[in-house]
Amino acid sequence: MSWGYRITILTLGFVSFMTFLVISAFRQEFDLVTEDYYGKELQFQNQIEKQSNQMQLKDSLSCIVSDNNVIIKFPDELIQNNITGEVLFFRPSDAGKDVKRLINSKNGVEVFRKELFQKGYYKVQVDYSSGGKKYYYEKSIIIS
Repeated sequence: MSWGYRITILTLGFVSFMTFLVISAFRQEFDLVTEDYYGKELQFQNQIEKQSNQMQLKDSLSCIVSDNNVIIKFPDELIQNNITGEVLFFRPSDAGKDVKRLINSKNGVEVFRKELFQKGYYKVQVDYSSGGKKYYYEKSIIIS
């Protein structure tokens, strides 16, 4: 086999490999954290104020993963007021596995069945209000 054939085979192999890489890259799926990234960035100061309100509470909100449930317990000082808002169980690896639920708690406890979730890592993002004040809480959990 002459050197001309070897160069042709090597070039075709390289082009085939590059074509494979380009096709693989275009098939990769990327989920954004949020579709409205710039709008969220403009509201970031509100987020900081909500987190500051959360840190000023005597007791912190707690998120507990039990055998069958995920339990969110609000601070005792907020229970006398109606607690409203939403909780987002954010799955960074797959937006299709996010779970979003509304909160309307009168007793200060929200219970979510584990069957709602796939096993894996979630960020619990609780955006709620009580007594006219807004709060934000975030915690990482693992559902097993």
